[in-house]
Amino acid sequence: MLWLAQTCLMVQIILAPLLLGGLRPWALAILAILTGIGMLAICLRPGPVQIGKHLLYLWIGIAGLIGWAILQILPIWPVQTYPFNAPHIALAPYGWPNMATYLIWLGGVASLTALVGRLNTHLNITIARTIVITCAVQVALAAGADVMGWQTTFWFTKQAHLGDWTGSFANRTSFGNLMAFGIVACLFLYDQSRALSTAKRLDQAGGWLAIGLLFATAVVQSHSRLAFIMALVGGGLFIILTPRENVQSNKRLIVIALGIIATIAVTAFASPELFTRFTDLARSDLIQRDDLWITALQAIAERPLTGWGADSIGLVIAHFSTPDLNANAHWFSSHNLWLDGAIVFGVPVMLVLATALIIAIKTVLATCLQPDTCALLIALFAMAMIGSMGDWVMIMPALILPMVMLGMASFEAALAARHALPARGDHAGQSPVPDPEALR
Repeated sequence: MLWLAQTCLMVQIILAPLLLGGLRPWALAILAILTGIGMLAICLRPGPVQIGKHLLYLWIGIAGLIGWAILQILPIWPVQTYPFNAPHIALAPYGWPNMATYLIWLGGVASLTALVGRLNTHLNITIARTIVITCAVQVALAAGADVMGWQTTFWFTKQAHLGDWTGSFANRTSFGNLMAFGIVACLFLYDQSRALSTAKRLDQAGGWLAIGLLFATAVVQSHSRLAFIMALVGGGLFIILTPRENVQSNKRLIVIALGIIATIAVTAFASPELFTRFTDLARSDLIQRDDLWITALQAIAERPLTGWGADSIGLVIAHFSTPDLNANAHWFSSHNLWLDGAIVFGVPVMLVLATALIIAIKTVLATCLQPDTCALLIALFAMAMIGSMGDWVMIMPALILPMVMLGMASFEAALAARHALPARGDHAGQSPVPDPEALR
């Protein structure tokens, strides 16, 4: 039954991008069904199912967010002022079920990954390979559409991002972010080769680098500025944090810096469209995200403690829009997940959530024993932070799945490795090792 649970996880990594990112209700329902089948398969295995404290804390947090969203819709508050004269906080009283469904699914995926990772300590490698597979599928779709001249997401005709590689996504940023994760996954898989010489390592695992270069080309073809920055930061961090023996650190840092500069120069020459999009940031006549962020800050300042409730961002931005913001556009996000969260839940709840995330990340990194795994997680967390501050797409199942699953699987593998170490003072290393059959 373990293979079924693991298959349900891997299928979601591949399926979520194909379902327009997986955030639409019908797509999320398919992913939730797969998660439920995986949980059922784990529960039907012989032996007890052990739930760690970290999973209990996770579900307490999810229950707290859902409970606050429900509290926001109850008619127990003083009558709110314009634009919603009602005895409750939420501007959209029926918007919380979609948010609750997403949070429950995400908690289920994290829990299932933890349970499978406890039984398969190499799950993080399997996840990384699956990420490479799904990125390869998206590259094939995007390249095929470009060659054939199709402007489509393979679900409907594209109305925006014409000429950009998007695969089966509706926008270029989500496609480019997935490719950035694929690049880091390729670097991680390449680093799994334990050959001492560079030539031998290239012979054994150089194919991963070749695939990573293919994904880098796809990032450039997406013309996404945010994805390009994420790929540079994530790849650079991973390379810096996985040092090589017999190589001086200063020389290595210089080589890495020169490589990043060369990458930027080659990209500017090979893709003038992407370079032009970066130069457009200096133009004051364009509608930039700063106007959207100012609008979000004004809305947060109006209700800093209580927020505006689930599914309220569009209404709030339309009401508080600055003069330079295109009020005719349908703004469903401030293009910053932290501002979105403050609009929905309020500042205090977001401070608690940010603190919990910092503690969780610190715990995961402190537990990891392998330098390459630790480097992978740091790169992913840094990329996710950049993505969450520059756009809303990081909340998509297709993009949050790789980060959550790799983090949880690596954490469980590190816990298993710690438990398998000989006890302190057991110099002969004769401490009993858990019987794999007993874990089943």
